[in-house]
Parts: sequence; structure tokens; C-alpha cells
Amino acid sequence: MKKTFTLKSTKCKCLKGIIHVPPDKSISIRALLVSSICFGNSKIKNLLISDDVINTLESLKKLGIKVKKKNNFIEVYGNGGYFENPKSSLDLGNSGTGVRLLCGLLCNRGVKARLVGDKSLSSRSMMRIVDPLSKMNAVLKHKNGFLPLEIQNNHDTSIPIKYNLKFGSAQIKSAILLAGLNLKGTTTVKENIPSRDHTEIMLKHFGANISKKKNIIKLQSPNLLKGNDVVIPGDFSSAAFIIVATLITKNSNSTIKDVGLNFFRTGLIDVLKKMQANITLKNKRYQNGELVGDIVVKSSNLFSITVNKTISPRLIDEYPILFVAASFAQGKSKFYGLDELKLKESDRLKSMSQALKDAGVEILEKNNSLEILGKKQNKGGNQVQTNLDHRIAMSMLVFGMASKEPVKIDDMKMIKTSFPNFKKIFNNLGAKIELVQK
Repeated sequence: MKKTFTLKSTKCKCLKGIIHVPPDKSISIRALLVSSICFGNSKIKNLLISDDVINTLESLKKLGIKVKKKNNFIEVYGNGGYFENPKSSLDLGNSGTGVRLLCGLLCNRGVKARLVGDKSLSSRSMMRIVDPLSKMNAVLKHKNGFLPLEIQNNHDTSIPIKYNLKFGSAQIKSAILLAGLNLKGTTTVKENIPSRDHTEIMLKHFGANISKKKNIIKLQSPNLLKGNDVVIPGDFSSAAFIIVATLITKNSNSTIKDVGLNFFRTGLIDVLKKMQANITLKNKRYQNGELVGDIVVKSSNLFSITVNKTISPRLIDEYPILFVAASFAQGKSKFYGLDELKLKESDRLKSMSQALKDAGVEILEKNNSLEILGKKQNKGGNQVQTNLDHRIAMSMLVFGMASKEPVKIDDMKMIKTSFPNFKKIFNNLGAKIELVQK
């Protein structure tokens, strides 16, 4: 019988070093998708090579987009918005960003395509994009709102819409905007809760006629986008694990270079600073429209905090690792308005609550809120049921770096979707993450 392995994290002395984290996944996927519809070629430097990005890249190749890997960049040969009908299904694996944005991009370009994903992605509802895209006259077939999602060969009947987005969702906003690129008229999205704006920044970088006034985004079409060069910054969501790990381990000092510091991604830093975290941002500058800089972090005695829903869109992916920080903070932390966590790769509220309870943390979960009674020393010693969620896996491995007993995860393969060299980077800093037999 073939042996299978997973990861175990043991308490470390300290974390020290100057490092780069993997390139930003969200920006990598958007750069590929937008460059594919440009007139002319685009060079993408520092593209993340992870499962989610590779699945997006392979899907574009099936649609007839030529992509070449060169010395230190990827060159995308834009087809000006023309796609071939793929001969097989477009498998986006675990990527909610990939499947939703690609659906928006393709839904009115005369393409017939079938979008599929892995078990985790197939359990996530697609109705949030089906609704607005259907209002634009896209013809989409689905399995009771779930994958597989079939895009029918529709083109001439598509219309722009004014859409009132009641909750914060960059994926839905992006799907609508990408669909609006190929229409005559103005596509308008009104955001009641602001969300990350990587798509708007990327579209503007490639020459789209897009503007934002207060909470209303307007895209004037048609848009003839021209090829351009993109440099992908380090992924803040990956940096988040190093930030918290450094804070909760003694005598630690880490510098993370060239990280994306988009306002809508860095809510975690604001929350941690209120918890008395020693975090400094240096060397800030703009790179193809995105704010980039270095993050310097030192060990800190953290204190409890109350976090309300208003900041949720700015730290939606960082809640699991924030819960770990709260577990090692002095006092009771309270988190409200966590309903969106139930709609991610797993029910992250349930998964993290259970993982932390099993590690000896006192937790109270009720409705869409969570209370965590933090302390400087936590037991650990548990095997975490990750539910195929990379952020649950990595968050609990960070927990193991500061707990009395090691923490083991039940599966490690999904870490590759966003942070392929997680083990290597952390061990270079001084962590003790090892391969162990399941």
C-alpha cells in the first residue's frame, strides 16, 4: 500500500529572516484573464505558479489563447476577445475566483464552454454570478446553482446592466465588469459594501474606460484593450501567515519584501495593530496601479479585540489566521458578521472553531459570531480536519509553531493552490514543519 504524507508543525524557538512570499493569486488570475482579450501581447512578470493559476492558464489555452513561458516572465498573446470553443471542459480546480471571473469573461463572446471544479468548488453555489449575468442575457445552464456551469453560444442579445450589489463580493463585481467589456453602453455596479478592487485597477492598466465615484463603478463599452506589462506583487494573504506566526512566537523578527498593500486587502494589519502588534510598513510605492511595500514584524504581546462586520471585506480571507492570533492574545476577542465565511472553500467558521477547540482554545460560536478567550500558552496536540481548505491548513500549522504540543493537519495537498513553498519558506525562517505519514 502506497504511503501518504501530510504536515506536522512543532513549537519553534523563533522566526527570523528577510523573505519574499509567493506572488498574489488574485492579481495573477486577473492578469491572465484580462491580457487574453487584449490586442497585442502582454508580459506578466512574477506570475504565481500554483494550482489555481495553472488551472486558469490551461483553461485559456483550451480557448485558443497562446501563452509562452520565457526567462523570467509569461507572455500572453491576446486574441482581441476572440475565443475558440474548447474541446473539453474547463477545469478550474479549487478556484472560485477563476471560475466566476472566467464565466463573466466568456458569457457573451460567442463561446460554448463547460466550467467544472473539484469537490470543494462544486459544493459552492454559483447563483450569485448566474443572477447578474442572466440579467445581461447570458444563457447559463447549471446544476441547481452548482457546477458544472455551461455557457451557451450567445452573443448578440447581451445587454449592459445597472446592478445593486448588496454584499461585498469582488468576484461577483468582477464577473459583471468582465462581461460588460464586450457590450455597447455602460455597465454600472453599485457597491453597498466595498470589496477589493484588483479588477478595476487591472482593467484601467490595460486601457479600459472605467471610473469610480463614491461606491458606483461605471464601465463604458466597447473597450479595445491593448497589451501591457504587469508585475505581480507578493500575496498579502500569504504574508498574513508569516505576520501572525512572527507575532505569536518569542524573539521573532521578519521582513516580508514587495508585498501588495491594496487597501481592500490589508484589514488584517489594521486589526492587529489595534491588538498592539508591532508591524511597520516600509518602501511603499505603486506598481501597475497597485500599492506595494515591505512589511516588518516583531514578536508582540497581543491583546483582545472586537471586530465588526464593516471591515469584513478587507480581511475576508484572513479571518482564519486572525482567529489564531486572537487565541494567543490576552482577553476575550469577539468577531461579528461572519456569515460570508460559511461560503468559502469550506465553512471556515465551523472548521476553525472546531480546530481551535480541539487545540484547547475556549471558543463560543453562535449564529454568525465567534468569541475566543485567548491566552499566551495553548495546548495544541490535535489533528486538524481541514475540509480541503488551504487557509484552515496553513492557519493551524502556524498555531502549532507557538502551542505546547505539535499540530498535524489531515491533508496538505490543497496548500499548493496558493502557497506552494509554504513549508520551505517557514522552515528557512526557523519553523519546524515536517512531513509525517498519515
